[in-house]
Amino acid sequence: MTTPLPEPRSADRILLSSLALFSTKGYDATSVREICEAAGITKPTLYHFYGSKEGVYRALVEGVLAPFSAEVERMLAGPGTVRERLRAIARVYFQRAGTQPELVRFIFGLVHNPPSSAPDVAIPRFYESLVAKVAAVVEDGVRAGELTAGHTGVRMLVYMGALAEAVCGFLIIGQPLLSDDLADALVDAVLDGWMPGARR
Repeated sequence: MTTPLPEPRSADRILLSSLALFSTKGYDATSVREICEAAGITKPTLYHFYGSKEGVYRALVEGVLAPFSAEVERMLAGPGTVRERLRAIARVYFQRAGTQPELVRFIFGLVHNPPSSAPDVAIPRFYESLVAKVAAVVEDGVRAGELTAGHTGVRMLVYMGALAEAVCGFLIIGQPLLSDDLADALVDAVLDGWMPGARR
């Protein structure tokens, strides 16, 4: 006989319900009443845990971005070639998008929605930090002779853009399927043009 899983705590239900609503309707169009109904809690419960709808939003952002940033930093600082580390990042990116599409839609909403449509959560600073960490690994690869010299900013556009395009396609039409094989193939296609001896 299996033991049923415990019900999520009220605070967690608030975050899960808010994530679903914010990722489909946006922050502005979501009311506190809708969050409470979806989470099965009362308004005083929401205010007890998070203080306001903005408090819920900020808790979601911190709960999403901080762990992802830490995971990326750990992988980039780990052992392995540039190719291995960039493959690891691509795999994590695809795994998150494939298993948690609402989470990725929420993150894309942070990026693409007008700044006035939700509280300021310093997304530009997060993005610049993420790209700078990836760029530093690529530049390390150039210094080590793994990659040819090139314009790092353009390379970041190519690498980050390829990942984002694959995820966008998956979210919009369900294709491509976001697998480890695709992550590896995409990174290989990008990096092969940056290898010593590659045709220019």
